[in-house]
Formats: sequence, C-alpha cells, structure tokens
Amino acid sequence: DTINEKTSGNGVAIPGHVVQTANNTSPPTAIETVNNNDTWVATGVHTSITPKSTTSNMLIVCDVHIDSATGTNCSLGIFKDGTILTPRSAGTGGSTYDGHAYFNRLNEGRLLLQQTVMASDASVGTTNSVTYKLYLKTHSGLIYLRHDLMCPRIFVWEMAA
Repeated sequence: DTINEKTSGNGVAIPGHVVQTANNTSPPTAIETVNNNDTWVATGVHTSITPKSTTSNMLIVCDVHIDSATGTNCSLGIFKDGTILTPRSAGTGGSTYDGHAYFNRLNEGRLLLQQTVMASDASVGTTNSVTYKLYLKTHSGLIYLRHDLMCPRIFVWEMAA
C-alpha cells in the first residue's frame, strides 16, 4: 500500500498522528521571582510553531522547577499568543480551575519541586505562527522559577484532526 499526498507539497496528515513538533529549553542562567498577588505574569518558558492546518490539535507540555516557602500557593497556566488556553473543569459540581496546574505549600520549610504543566489547544484556528508560553500567578507567598537547577522546557506536538 502507498500513502500519497492529496496535493503535491502539502504532506500527509492522518487524523490523530503527530504532524510536527516544536520545543525550547531555557538556558540555565536565571531565577525568575514571582510575587504578584493574583496577576498572571509571563515567564521565559515559551516556544513558537507554525501549524500545518487550521484544524490541528496541539498538546503543550512544560517542565519547570519551582522553589517556594511555607504558605505559598500559585497557579501555572499555558497561554497562546497572550491568552490563556481554556483551563480544565473540576468535574460535576466543581469549579473551573484558573490555570492548568495548581501548587500549594502548606507545611513548614522550603520546597523544591519539579512541576509538569499540560494543556491542549483543540483547534489551533490558524496557519500563522503561534507562541505558547508559561505564565505564573501567585495567590500568596513568593515563587521562584529555577532555571539554575533544571533548564525549564516546553514541548508542543501538532496532531492532525
């Protein structure tokens, strides 16, 4: 069997299969401090991708290292071109989360944590370049995004619809 392109030069897109990927790793040089009282702040963790189709689905995964003290809690959200992707619902009877991951440090002492943040973009809606970026919002306390302990990474997979 042979798989042929419908139109020469456009490639083959099989629904559910990865069409392309993009990623970015921040250099291990900085510590980002966030103490912003319920306001989303852009981090240096981002990557851009130019979708092959307007109907493609995107899976976005960030891997970061967080440093915090007692009493800190924050939300982490993935934004597309400056707008948060729709956060997930808590389910029946629950409320919608304000981000894609939530971190709460109640116990004594300092905590270093590797945190994975995931989101999806169900229909990218464009074939122009799109930038996905990690944002942080503290609800109380102070958060450090540690680029010096682990290089924060972001990965994007484009999947054919």
